This record gives sequence, C-alpha cells and structure tokens, in this order.
Amino acid sequence: MIVDDDRATTEALADIFIRERIPCCAFMRAAPAIAALERSDSIRVILTDVAMPEISGLEFAKAVRNRKQAAPYIVFMSGRANVPMTVSALRLGAVDFFAKPLRIAELVARIRTLVELPQVATVRSPARDATTPPENRKDVDARRAWALRELEAVGKRRKILGAQYEIDPGWIMLLELFDAHCTQRPYHVSALCLASGAPHATALRRLSQMIDAGLFRREQDPADARRSWVFLTPEGLEKISACAETGSASA
Repeated sequence: MIVDDDRATTEALADIFIRERIPCCAFMRAAPAIAALERSDSIRVILTDVAMPEISGLEFAKAVRNRKQAAPYIVFMSGRANVPMTVSALRLGAVDFFAKPLRIAELVARIRTLVELPQVATVRSPARDATTPPENRKDVDARRAWALRELEAVGKRRKILGAQYEIDPGWIMLLELFDAHCTQRPYHVSALCLASGAPHATALRRLSQMIDAGLFRREQDPADARRSWVFLTPEGLEKISACAETGSASA
C-alpha cells in the first residue's frame, strides 16, 4: 500500500512496483487507506509519506498500530526528514525511513524483502491495568513527567551550547527507555540511537555498554532478523526510578 498526497509520486511508485511484480494499491489520503485496511487483511507493507493533509503519516501509523488485526510493516518517506521526525516514526514501530528524493533501487529491495516476511503482530501501548491503585498511577505519571523535563532540558542544552557540551548518550537512552516503560511501548534500537544524539557507532557502543552493565536488555524481532528492540532491565528501572524520585523531590 502506497499513501502519499503527491499524485506524481504516488503514480510513479505504483508503476515501479508493478514493473517489479510487487502488487500494490495507492491512496492520496490516509482516511481511505485506513478504510481499505479494514476491508482487507492482505496488505503486508505500507509505504507512507509523513506530511499529508487531514491525517499525517505519523497519525496514520498510530491508527494502523491500534487496530486489533496483525499490523503490516510500515515504511516512512519524507522530503523534510529530520532526527526528531525519524525518531517519532521508529518509535511507532516503523521498520525503515527513506528521505526524498527516494533511492528507488534500495526502496524496491527493502519492500520486496518485507513483503516476503511473515506479517507482524500489532505493536501498540497496552492500557494500564485498571486494578492498579490510583496513587501508583500518579507515581508513574510524576516520574515520567520528570523524565520528560530532563529530556526537554537536554534538547535546550543542545540547541544553546551545541555538541561541544553534549551530555552522555547513555543517560539520554535511560530517560528514553524510562518514558517507553511508563507508556508500555517497545523501543526500536535505531530510534534509541538516533534519540541519543550521538553518532550511530558511538550510540551503538554506548548501548552495548549499558547492556553489559545490566541496565538494558535487547531482544531480536522474531519476524525480522535486522530489527531489534531495547527495554529496561529491573535493575535499570530501579536505578532510573531512584533518580526520578530524587529529581521530583528536588523540583
């Protein structure tokens, strides 16, 4: 499925996939694309633009992931790609992100691989247990608010001081994974490395160090050997929670 509000792009991609013998359907708006997904469970991959009228590609992806049916693989494309946008896309479980102008040969190869993979289970944030005491939910919300304030402060520091005064990427990863834990969602390795703000090789090295320290655990996606997810370990959660309690008390 192709979803892009630019008619020329949509038609060109459809022609390319048909020539490559990859069956496809194309839409210029997200709403009819969602309706088509409800009518058919044969869609294996969605290639969607990010900036679209009415419903953005990110909102479209959220709607797809919140369905009860198995979720197609989602690949984003955008002519205005930046790190925050890419991180947001990968946080939603996207398997890839292509900047425009598209590298057609690479895109076709990626889509062909995904079409041949097993369909994946839905990736969404489960609702919190209704039996959880209200004070526990308040504690979680307060700690998450602290983590988001810390991440916001990091963003301001980067903007004002630049990379020369960059903070440890491991700390940013801890905050990001704590936020993911609070909202009960998985975190894509690529998204975590991007969010750290460090060069990819540096981020991966720091990630490995955090895993060796027992703070993170990494799980391979059973449906795609090239993709994996990262979670806080109980020890990592205990340590960042202690930091949150201290920070919240100070605030």
